[in-house]
Amino acid sequence: MALVEKGRQLAPDDRYELARQMLISVDEPVADQASVDAAWETELGRRIDDIDSGQIALVDGRETMRQARKRIATRRASSAA
Repeated sequence: MALVEKGRQLAPDDRYELARQMLISVDEPVADQASVDAAWETELGRRIDDIDSGQIALVDGRETMRQARKRIATRRASSAA
């Protein structure tokens, strides 16, 4: 967070320009997209194998959201304390 605090010390126009440039950089293409795609293909294959072998269990979407909300509430409560 030190970086964010440094950014907040900038003049408003400079903060705006920094934010604009950072957003642009998120959308820039990856230098080696084929490598990224291959890595994701490998990861997806691993995950499918884990599901097929029973190493991991799938969770219903509603249950996933319930668990996520519970974790968020717990974090908020602990950070407010």
